[in-house]
Amino acid sequence: MDVRPRLLDALTSLRDRVDAARFPLPLPGADRARRSRAELLAQLDDYLVPRLRAPEAPLLAVIGGSTGAGKSTLVNSLVGRRVTEAGVLRPTTRTPVLVCHPDDHPWFAGQRVLPRLTRVWVPAQGERAESAYDEEGRAQEGPAALRVETDPGLARGLALLDAPDIDSLVARNRDLAAELICAADIWVLVTTATRYGDAVPWHLLRTAKEYDVTLVTVLDRVPHQLAAEVSRQYAGLLTAAGLGDVPRFTIPELPESAGGGSGLLPATAVAALRAWLTQHAQDPYARTAAAARTAAGTLASLRGRGAGDPAG
Repeated sequence: MDVRPRLLDALTSLRDRVDAARFPLPLPGADRARRSRAELLAQLDDYLVPRLRAPEAPLLAVIGGSTGAGKSTLVNSLVGRRVTEAGVLRPTTRTPVLVCHPDDHPWFAGQRVLPRLTRVWVPAQGERAESAYDEEGRAQEGPAALRVETDPGLARGLALLDAPDIDSLVARNRDLAAELICAADIWVLVTTATRYGDAVPWHLLRTAKEYDVTLVTVLDRVPHQLAAEVSRQYAGLLTAAGLGDVPRFTIPELPESAGGGSGLLPATAVAALRAWLTQHAQDPYARTAAAARTAAGTLASLRGRGAGDPAG
């Protein structure tokens, strides 16, 4: 028996109760309750309900990490062209970029996932159109937006989302990054050879373990002479945290990694990660297993956080 209709009914009821909860008084714990409410709504609206309603939808892999970790360069390199801006101005970027195959565009052009984000586009050269960007291509102030790009070089059934920095100086960016990660089928957490011990990415790694989501880590900008030692130390930290089975990919330090580079790494540098993502998108068993694990882990996490009456 397909339990999805009953499960969707239960989640819809939970969602309505959480949405109705209000914490207007400045009492101890009120701020934490508001954050928990927002996180629950994001997980329900952005991931669980859409995934259960459309299990055949493409996998969404969100590329997240700290400032300067190389997320945008990684997305550009996986796609094979510059679709998102890499460089020193990245911490101020307000508009995340989602890239998918043209055949998968209908899944993301509407409000199926991340319904609170307005879809925007950049006019082609010579065109004049209403856009969420100013004349220099910077995102304008206003409602949070999501830019959707397509590229035939990306595997069908896979979408990549370049999220803002999880440790951005701009609170709105940090909140948006957390919201986007909660909408992912696959969490791709990027860190660097000099920052893999930082607290912020480890908070996300522990959250991923708590939710038992499908997780991948990328250790970026690893100097060739230190590659073996850095990789060994990082693997040891993951194992100690109970994450030793998480797929790890190492990208060497290259001239293209710098902010002033082309924004594209050699295809060989990202070949292993690209193959892993493509295989999980196109192999029916792997694809179902990846989405099901994340959905099951997120559902299980609701038991503790949604056990009581949020409106009480």
